[in-house]
Amino acid sequence: MYVSGIGRVIFWEGGSLWIGMAVAPIDSHAHHAIQLAVGISGPVEFKRHPSLPWQKYPAALIPSNLTHLFQAPGRQMAHLFVEPESQIGRRLLERFGAHDICRLDAAEAHSLAASLSDHLNAGSDDQVLGECARRILAELAGSQPAERPTDPRVLAVIGEIVRRLDEPLTLAEMARVAGLSEGRFRHLFVAETGVAFRAYVLWARLNRALRLGFGGTSWTEAAHAANFADSAHLTRTCRRMMGITPTSLRLDQTVQADRLLA
Repeated sequence: MYVSGIGRVIFWEGGSLWIGMAVAPIDSHAHHAIQLAVGISGPVEFKRHPSLPWQKYPAALIPSNLTHLFQAPGRQMAHLFVEPESQIGRRLLERFGAHDICRLDAAEAHSLAASLSDHLNAGSDDQVLGECARRILAELAGSQPAERPTDPRVLAVIGEIVRRLDEPLTLAEMARVAGLSEGRFRHLFVAETGVAFRAYVLWARLNRALRLGFGGTSWTEAAHAANFADSAHLTRTCRRMMGITPTSLRLDQTVQADRLLA
Protein backbone atom coordinates (compact mmCIF):
# COMPACT_ATOMS: atom_id res chain seq x y z
CA MET A 1 0.00 0.00 0.00
CA TYR A 2 1.18 3.52 -0.84
CA VAL A 3 2.89 5.30 2.08
CA SER A 4 3.41 9.08 2.00
CA GLY A 5 5.05 9.43 5.39
CA ILE A 6 5.61 7.98 8.86
CA GLY A 7 5.11 10.13 11.92
CA ARG A 8 2.73 11.85 14.29
CA VAL A 9 -0.26 14.12 13.77
CA ILE A 10 -1.24 16.48 16.58
CA PHE A 11 -4.28 18.74 16.45
CA TRP A 12 -5.37 21.77 18.45
CA GLU A 13 -8.13 24.28 17.88
CA GLY A 14 -7.22 26.13 14.70
CA GLY A 15 -4.06 24.24 13.82
CA SER A 16 -2.07 21.03 13.66
CA LEU A 17 1.44 19.56 13.53
CA TRP A 18 2.44 16.74 11.17
CA ILE A 19 5.94 15.59 12.08
CA GLY A 20 8.10 12.61 11.13
CA MET A 21 9.76 11.19 8.04
CA ALA A 22 8.59 11.96 4.51
CA VAL A 23 8.52 8.95 2.18
CA ALA A 24 6.83 9.66 -1.15
CA PRO A 25 6.13 12.92 -3.03
CA ILE A 26 2.82 14.63 -2.27
CA ASP A 27 0.57 15.28 -5.26
CA SER A 28 -0.59 18.72 -6.38
CA HIS A 29 -3.06 20.12 -3.86
CA ALA A 30 -4.27 23.28 -2.12
CA HIS A 31 -5.46 23.57 1.48
CA HIS A 32 -7.06 26.45 3.31
CA ALA A 33 -4.59 26.50 6.19
CA ILE A 34 -1.31 28.39 6.11
CA GLN A 35 1.54 25.85 6.16
CA LEU A 36 4.98 26.21 7.68
CA ALA A 37 7.25 23.41 6.45
CA VAL A 38 10.52 22.85 8.32
CA GLY A 39 13.31 20.52 7.23
CA ILE A 40 14.75 18.77 10.28
CA SER A 41 17.33 16.40 8.74
CA GLY A 42 17.55 18.09 5.35
CA PRO A 43 15.69 20.53 3.11
CA VAL A 44 12.04 20.36 2.17
CA GLU A 45 11.19 20.69 -1.53
CA PHE A 46 8.25 22.42 -3.22
CA LYS A 47 7.06 23.41 -6.65
CA ARG A 48 3.94 25.20 -7.86
CA HIS A 49 3.24 23.00 -10.91
CA PRO A 50 4.19 19.42 -11.92
CA SER A 51 6.14 20.70 -14.95
CA LEU A 52 8.42 22.93 -12.85
CA PRO A 53 11.68 21.82 -11.17
CA TRP A 54 11.78 21.16 -7.43
CA GLN A 55 13.05 23.99 -5.25
CA LYS A 56 14.82 23.25 -1.95
CA TYR A 57 14.09 25.23 1.21
CA PRO A 58 15.50 24.98 4.75
CA ALA A 59 11.99 26.06 5.77
CA ALA A 60 9.13 27.60 3.82
CA LEU A 61 5.78 29.23 4.42
CA ILE A 62 2.96 28.36 2.03
CA PRO A 63 -0.01 30.75 2.13
CA SER A 64 -3.58 29.49 2.19
CA ASN A 65 -5.28 28.16 -0.94
CA LEU A 66 -2.01 28.01 -2.94
CA THR A 67 -1.61 24.98 -5.22
CA HIS A 68 1.72 23.19 -4.67
CA LEU A 69 3.56 19.85 -4.63
CA PHE A 70 5.89 18.63 -1.88
CA GLN A 71 8.66 16.11 -1.28
CA ALA A 72 11.47 15.42 1.21
CA PRO A 73 12.28 11.75 0.59
CA GLY A 74 13.72 9.95 3.60
CA ARG A 75 14.11 13.16 5.61
CA GLN A 76 12.74 14.18 8.98
CA MET A 77 10.52 17.22 8.62
CA ALA A 78 7.51 18.98 10.08
CA HIS A 79 4.42 20.68 8.70
CA LEU A 80 2.77 23.22 10.98
CA PHE A 81 -0.70 24.40 9.97
CA VAL A 82 -2.67 27.40 11.19
CA GLU A 83 -5.97 28.86 10.04
CA PRO A 84 -5.54 32.13 8.08
CA GLU A 85 -8.53 33.77 9.83
CA SER A 86 -6.78 33.57 13.20
CA GLN A 87 -4.74 36.45 14.61
CA ILE A 88 -1.53 34.47 14.10
CA GLY A 89 -2.58 33.49 10.58
CA ARG A 90 -3.30 37.08 9.63
CA ARG A 91 0.08 38.23 10.94
CA LEU A 92 1.94 35.45 9.10
CA LEU A 93 0.33 36.48 5.82
CA GLU A 94 1.22 40.11 6.47
CA ARG A 95 4.84 39.20 7.17
CA PHE A 96 5.47 36.55 4.50
CA GLY A 97 2.93 37.38 1.82
CA ALA A 98 -0.21 35.68 0.54
CA HIS A 99 0.65 34.88 -3.08
CA ASP A 100 3.70 32.60 -3.27
CA ILE A 101 5.89 30.16 -1.33
CA CYS A 102 8.23 32.15 0.92
CA ARG A 103 11.73 30.95 1.82
CA LEU A 104 12.64 31.50 5.46
CA ASP A 105 16.03 32.87 6.38
CA ALA A 106 18.55 30.03 6.88
CA ALA A 107 19.37 31.02 10.47
CA GLU A 108 15.69 31.26 11.37
CA ALA A 109 14.99 27.91 9.71
CA HIS A 110 17.87 26.26 11.60
CA SER A 111 16.48 27.54 14.90
CA LEU A 112 13.02 26.15 14.13
CA ALA A 113 14.45 22.78 13.09
CA ALA A 114 16.60 22.55 16.22
CA SER A 115 13.64 23.24 18.51
CA LEU A 116 11.49 20.57 16.86
CA SER A 117 14.37 18.08 16.62
CA ASP A 118 15.19 18.42 20.33
CA HIS A 119 11.64 17.50 21.31
CA LEU A 120 11.34 14.76 18.70
CA ASN A 121 14.60 13.06 19.68
CA ALA A 122 13.81 13.39 23.38
CA GLY A 123 10.58 11.47 22.86
CA SER A 124 8.39 14.37 23.98
CA ASP A 125 4.69 13.59 24.16
CA ASP A 126 2.08 15.10 21.88
CA GLN A 127 1.20 17.92 24.25
CA VAL A 128 4.80 19.14 24.50
CA LEU A 129 5.33 18.88 20.74
CA GLY A 130 2.06 20.69 20.08
CA GLU A 131 2.99 23.48 22.47
CA CYS A 132 6.37 23.80 20.73
CA ALA A 133 4.63 24.10 17.35
CA ARG A 134 2.19 26.73 18.58
CA ARG A 135 5.03 28.70 20.14
CA ILE A 136 6.96 28.63 16.86
CA LEU A 137 3.96 29.95 14.92
CA ALA A 138 3.33 32.68 17.50
CA GLU A 139 6.97 33.79 17.49
CA LEU A 140 7.07 33.92 13.68
CA ALA A 141 3.90 35.98 13.66
CA GLY A 142 5.30 38.48 16.17
CA SER A 143 3.62 40.26 19.04
CA GLN A 144 1.93 43.03 17.07
CA PRO A 145 -1.77 42.62 16.29
CA ALA A 146 -2.80 42.08 12.70
CA GLU A 147 -3.20 45.29 10.72
CA ARG A 148 -6.50 44.00 9.33
CA PRO A 149 -8.03 41.32 11.55
CA THR A 150 -10.77 39.05 10.26
CA ASP A 151 -14.24 40.59 10.30
CA PRO A 152 -15.91 39.54 13.60
CA ARG A 153 -19.09 38.55 11.74
CA VAL A 154 -17.12 35.99 9.75
CA LEU A 155 -15.40 34.75 12.91
CA ALA A 156 -18.83 34.28 14.51
CA VAL A 157 -19.93 32.22 11.52
CA ILE A 158 -16.76 30.11 11.63
CA GLY A 159 -17.42 29.40 15.29
CA GLU A 160 -20.95 28.29 14.42
CA ILE A 161 -19.65 26.07 11.61
CA VAL A 162 -17.20 24.35 13.97
CA ARG A 163 -19.95 23.74 16.55
CA ARG A 164 -22.32 22.24 13.97
CA LEU A 165 -20.07 20.26 11.64
CA ASP A 166 -22.12 17.10 12.11
CA GLU A 167 -25.23 18.89 10.81
CA PRO A 168 -26.30 20.19 7.39
CA LEU A 169 -25.26 23.85 7.11
CA THR A 170 -26.79 26.36 4.71
CA LEU A 171 -25.67 29.73 3.47
CA ALA A 172 -28.99 31.24 4.54
CA GLU A 173 -28.54 30.08 8.15
CA MET A 174 -25.02 31.43 8.38
CA ALA A 175 -26.07 34.73 6.79
CA ARG A 176 -28.54 35.13 9.66
CA VAL A 177 -25.74 34.42 12.17
CA ALA A 178 -23.73 37.21 10.52
CA GLY A 179 -26.76 39.52 10.42
CA LEU A 180 -26.44 40.00 6.66
CA SER A 181 -28.36 39.22 3.51
CA GLU A 182 -27.30 36.05 1.70
CA GLY A 183 -25.70 38.02 -1.13
CA ARG A 184 -23.78 40.33 1.17
CA PHE A 185 -22.68 37.45 3.39
CA ARG A 186 -21.48 35.39 0.41
CA HIS A 187 -19.33 38.30 -0.77
CA LEU A 188 -17.96 39.09 2.70
CA PHE A 189 -17.08 35.47 3.44
CA VAL A 190 -15.04 35.11 0.25
CA ALA A 191 -13.35 38.48 0.82
CA GLU A 192 -12.32 37.54 4.37
CA THR A 193 -11.36 33.88 3.89
CA GLY A 194 -10.40 33.59 0.22
CA VAL A 195 -12.81 30.69 -0.33
CA ALA A 196 -16.53 30.23 -0.81
CA PHE A 197 -18.70 29.27 2.15
CA ARG A 198 -19.29 25.70 0.96
CA ALA A 199 -15.57 25.13 0.33
CA TYR A 200 -14.76 26.33 3.84
CA VAL A 201 -17.31 23.99 5.38
CA LEU A 202 -15.74 21.07 3.50
CA TRP A 203 -12.28 22.07 4.78
CA ALA A 204 -13.56 22.23 8.36
CA ARG A 205 -15.20 18.82 7.99
CA LEU A 206 -11.99 17.35 6.62
CA ASN A 207 -10.09 18.54 9.68
CA ARG A 208 -12.73 17.09 12.00
CA ALA A 209 -12.55 13.72 10.22
CA LEU A 210 -8.72 13.67 10.21
CA ARG A 211 -8.58 14.49 13.89
CA LEU A 212 -10.96 11.62 14.66
CA GLY A 213 -9.32 9.16 12.27
CA PHE A 214 -5.77 9.79 13.43
CA GLY A 215 -7.08 9.63 16.99
CA GLY A 216 -8.17 6.02 16.59
CA THR A 217 -11.70 6.21 15.17
CA SER A 218 -12.28 4.09 12.07
CA TRP A 219 -12.15 6.14 8.87
CA THR A 220 -15.74 5.18 8.06
CA GLU A 221 -16.94 6.41 11.45
CA ALA A 222 -14.77 9.54 11.18
CA ALA A 223 -16.26 10.33 7.76
CA HIS A 224 -19.82 10.00 9.02
CA ALA A 225 -19.10 12.00 12.19
CA ALA A 226 -17.88 14.90 10.01
CA ASN A 227 -20.94 14.61 7.73
CA PHE A 228 -19.17 13.10 4.72
CA ALA A 229 -21.31 10.77 2.63
CA ASP A 230 -18.82 7.93 3.17
CA SER A 231 -15.11 7.20 3.56
CA ALA A 232 -14.60 7.43 -0.21
CA HIS A 233 -15.87 11.03 -0.16
CA LEU A 234 -13.48 11.76 2.70
CA THR A 235 -10.58 10.19 0.78
CA ARG A 236 -11.27 12.22 -2.37
CA THR A 237 -11.49 15.44 -0.36
CA CYS A 238 -8.26 14.69 1.52
CA ARG A 239 -6.39 13.96 -1.70
CA ARG A 240 -7.57 17.22 -3.26
CA MET A 241 -6.85 19.39 -0.21
CA MET A 242 -3.83 17.63 1.33
CA GLY A 243 -2.34 15.70 -1.60
CA ILE A 244 -2.58 12.36 0.24
CA THR A 245 -5.15 9.81 1.27
CA PRO A 246 -5.78 9.46 5.03
CA THR A 247 -4.49 5.88 5.09
CA SER A 248 -1.22 6.71 3.31
CA LEU A 249 0.25 8.23 6.48
CA ARG A 250 1.63 5.66 8.91
CA LEU A 251 1.44 6.77 12.53
CA ASP A 252 4.56 6.33 14.64
CA GLN A 253 3.70 3.34 16.78
CA THR A 254 6.28 4.23 19.43
CA VAL A 255 4.05 7.02 20.77
CA GLN A 256 0.42 7.36 21.67
CA ALA A 257 -1.01 8.88 18.53
CA ASP A 258 -4.45 9.56 20.02
CA ARG A 259 -3.39 12.16 22.57
CA LEU A 260 -5.01 15.33 21.24
CA LEU A 261 -4.70 18.85 22.56
CA ALA A 262 -7.80 20.62 23.82
